[in-house]
Amino acid sequence: VVHWLMKKFNIPLTVLSHLGGHSAKRTHRAPPDEHGNPVPIGFLIMKTLKDYIDSTLSNQITVRTGTTVTRLLQRTDFRTGVKCIYGVEYRIRADSASKEKETLEADAVILTTGGFGCDRTNNGVMSKYRPDLLGFPTTCGDFAVGDGVLMGQEIGAELVDMDKVQLHPTGFIDPKNPGNPTKFLAPEAIRGSGAILVNQKGERFVNELDLRSVVSKGIIDNCAEYEGTNSKFAWCIMNKATQFLFGDKVLDFYKDRLGLFSVATDLADIASITGCPLNTLMKTINEYADAEQQGICKKTRKVVFPSSISVNDREFLIARVTPSIHYCMGGLNINAAAEVQEIIPGKVVGSHRHIRRLFAAGEVTGGVHGNNRLGGNSLLECVVFGRIAGFRAAALNQREGFDSGCLKEEEWTLVDLREVRNTDDKYGRNTREYRFNLNGSLQKTGLKVGQFIAIRGEMDGEMLTGYYSPITRPDDEGVIGILCRPDYKGGPIVKLLQYIRPGSYIEMKAMGGLKLEFLPSQGVFWKGRRIRKFGFLAGGTGVSPMLQISREYLNFLNMNKASKEPVDVQPNALNMLYAAEEENDLAFLKALENLESDYPLDFKFYPLLNQPPMGWTEGIGFVTETHIKAHLPYPPCDDQLFVICGPQIFESIMCKHLQSLGYSQEWYYAYSKDV
Repeated sequence: VVHWLMKKFNIPLTVLSHLGGHSAKRTHRAPPDEHGNPVPIGFLIMKTLKDYIDSTLSNQITVRTGTTVTRLLQRTDFRTGVKCIYGVEYRIRADSASKEKETLEADAVILTTGGFGCDRTNNGVMSKYRPDLLGFPTTCGDFAVGDGVLMGQEIGAELVDMDKVQLHPTGFIDPKNPGNPTKFLAPEAIRGSGAILVNQKGERFVNELDLRSVVSKGIIDNCAEYEGTNSKFAWCIMNKATQFLFGDKVLDFYKDRLGLFSVATDLADIASITGCPLNTLMKTINEYADAEQQGICKKTRKVVFPSSISVNDREFLIARVTPSIHYCMGGLNINAAAEVQEIIPGKVVGSHRHIRRLFAAGEVTGGVHGNNRLGGNSLLECVVFGRIAGFRAAALNQREGFDSGCLKEEEWTLVDLREVRNTDDKYGRNTREYRFNLNGSLQKTGLKVGQFIAIRGEMDGEMLTGYYSPITRPDDEGVIGILCRPDYKGGPIVKLLQYIRPGSYIEMKAMGGLKLEFLPSQGVFWKGRRIRKFGFLAGGTGVSPMLQISREYLNFLNMNKASKEPVDVQPNALNMLYAAEEENDLAFLKALENLESDYPLDFKFYPLLNQPPMGWTEGIGFVTETHIKAHLPYPPCDDQLFVICGPQIFESIMCKHLQSLGYSQEWYYAYSKDV
């Protein structure tokens, strides 16, 4: 997005800053204007985009100000429970003549209402999740009261990380109005330019470039309260070199226009203003200068020293700074496509789904920044997820292939990578899930259960192709996911998958496969024949289609139990023999173990290793007819289906075993026949 802003909108993000918690300069800012005046980057981005709307898109976009959204308009499919947003309810500003609420229907709604850092009410969001912070001042505007979070929660959206609220260590205390609960932010670039923090004794107590949480705790633990307030504060000291790095024009705004800095001629003057002992201040500065020479402050472990400081320096600026509520990491749970999520209990395939036509970006969302946001990441997140939300909302009513599905067997379709998930803990070691966006947020793949896909892309002049069974369900909207091994055993296509990044495009198309039908109140069918029992024969990474079929079947069982017209089902319907050379080759092992643990009456699997490790207690050697008779459905019956997937030689041997045991070709399917 940095290049997008620079190239499409000519926003000059050419200055790199080193902020707290960073190991290097990584935050992009704009240089001063032609008069040397500072250019606030947030304001610049918003003004540039607004000017673009006014000049280029004025006939397509209407901006309504002076309005307050009060409710999301929602419909619910009572058969499936799926929620769909179709607009908003709002009212005109409070001082208008009319107090009546109006409605605005829309194809999509994107919430960008901010966090709840200025919510000081006794029964509000902050008091519910972080009552311990109610006494702290805030740098947030009075609009940041969590209204978007509450509107989402009202319709069932999941909230995440609501207790994760960031204290910024340096909110300016205005000596003219120290009790004002809203503070101007002392930008992190001040410390990133070399400013140091001292307590009322004149001692440094923290690495000024540590995480915001660490610096805030340092002030709270080591500093005194400012007179007449409950706010712990530190003195922020800037010498001439630090002022130059930060920018004199920017400092003039805080010093002259707002009166937040005091001018000190030398250290003696600082001691007089702050009340800190001069000898202690001199000792502190000398220790800091020595640490810079050595490349490390042994007291605070600081290793980056943006500017030098000396006891002989003159023309200092000093300010009073206090930890202030600055950012809420919690909010509406979104996925990587900026779609707002809700929890769906009792699901075998995934525990969440998106609320149709509802997107969110910025501080109203949660789960993006972890426990504590790094400086510079808030605007970045707004642009990244705002751009994604806008793009997905604009493509919402994708018509081409909307009803029949995105993927076809006769043609390749471009899809872009949404995200890569490390699934070692979820599915087994050395696994990754690659999730791709379909063309529309509400579009489905058009695949049947058991059908697989092909992906391809060019790398270093070579066209690489791979075949996968989706890990997502055919009914999932807007996304398709594949599960693979990221090492050499995943095949040549892994080189391509390791190279691409979110936003990259590859080609995908539907292939053959089982094409099972799961019909409510009827059962599971293949080629018109009802299937009550499955026998899976998997070799190596060939377990993927079995995993997809098993999860879909177990999900079907859960829905069947709740159905008014349930169909009869048999216990032990899913049985698997899983063969591999050695234990490391058992892909997705944890996923299979979890299925067996959660559904002991329905799913069983038996692994066999040709080269087992010491202490192995499961099967040893190759799959034989005896193994099939002992662990899979036997004797042959019309309601059985065997599914075979693995290396071609493995599939060929398994087919011969089944034929020898009396199974006709109508009772088994090998995936290699469709590649």
